[in-house]
Amino acid sequence: MNLVLFNTHDVVLLFTIFLCAILGFALVENAKSAVLGNSLLIGFLLSLAAVPLDTLISFGAAVRAWAIDNLPDWFYVFEIGYWLQGPFLLLYLRYRLYENYRLRGVDFFYLVPFLVFLFHQTLAYHMLPTDVKAEIQRGYSMSSETFTIFFITLARELLRLYFGVLCILELRYYTHSLDKKVLVNNKSLVSGLHFVAFGFAALWAWASIIAIFLVLNRHFDTHLPADAMGLISNYGTCFLLLGMVAGCARLSLRGNDWPRLPLRIAIAQPHLASIEDEKPAPTVNPAYIERLDYLMDEKKMYLQSTLTLEVLATEMSISPRTLSTILNRHYECNFFEFINTRRIEYAKKLLLQDDHQNATMLDIMYEVGFNSKATFNNFFKKMEGVTPREYKKRHLPALQA
Repeated sequence: MNLVLFNTHDVVLLFTIFLCAILGFALVENAKSAVLGNSLLIGFLLSLAAVPLDTLISFGAAVRAWAIDNLPDWFYVFEIGYWLQGPFLLLYLRYRLYENYRLRGVDFFYLVPFLVFLFHQTLAYHMLPTDVKAEIQRGYSMSSETFTIFFITLARELLRLYFGVLCILELRYYTHSLDKKVLVNNKSLVSGLHFVAFGFAALWAWASIIAIFLVLNRHFDTHLPADAMGLISNYGTCFLLLGMVAGCARLSLRGNDWPRLPLRIAIAQPHLASIEDEKPAPTVNPAYIERLDYLMDEKKMYLQSTLTLEVLATEMSISPRTLSTILNRHYECNFFEFINTRRIEYAKKLLLQDDHQNATMLDIMYEVGFNSKATFNNFFKKMEGVTPREYKKRHLPALQA
């Protein structure tokens, strides 16, 4: 009865696995109809749970000895979690942030490193007889590892860090594109997203430093504290998951509670942006165009002299940056040109209307939303080639005739 099965560090690893199960149940239960989202989420949480399980089998105080005698075939199996965490987190984040998100062919390129690793491990270890695997594990020591293994470990951790950076970039685009009111109304949610993205990126950066220390210790015979840093990483993952569980309990997240953006080509794939699906997503969401045309044609917001980019963006429930992008991409002009063009078109109508024949140029200018006579005249002449007064002299006689 004096046999110790688990020490404190092993218990932390087991608790991490338990937290992954709790998170999976809580989030999937609140979004039962989201098949793609749930699949990506479960994939991420399984890969997340696989890492402490791999650590437990490979380095656990008493688990390793038991696993060598009973489960030698399972060594390195759960190492696949390292290679899958990043892709699953990035794809799940995109699913949550964008409307009508679905996987594309280019998304499967993220799995290429995992497939290469799986092929290597199958040939190098998993095809060996079970008794040979057991002997390999009994004779294993960190000092006996080749340089190749250490550099593969470093590449693996840098790959995870790369995906962590991509997640931060996606989240940065998301928060900058949302309207300020939406951000304020969903402050807790956005803070939670930042906590998850930056938390995992920090953990994977820490793991990359550990991998560099391992290479230096092996190659230059240094004594950097890689083992102690590895324990800190295990505890950090556990605390991060605890924070995620607490956040889910507080927010009671549901699939339709997330403010989403129109689907776009991911900023993480600029070199693949030319690869299209069967029906590529439009550059600008048609709903935005329809809403903007309504505000201009029906409500005539351009007649407001105090109208600004921020005011119009608020009316559309989007951020000023998103509105500016819409104007540049769809209308091929900036906000100033967009509004003043409509004002000039309206001024041309007023100049020729019977009920405005006694109105002065200043009256027309103020009615269409201009505050400066110079701006009004300059923009009118830029569009029509003549001043407002000359335009009226040229076209009014023909209209009366």
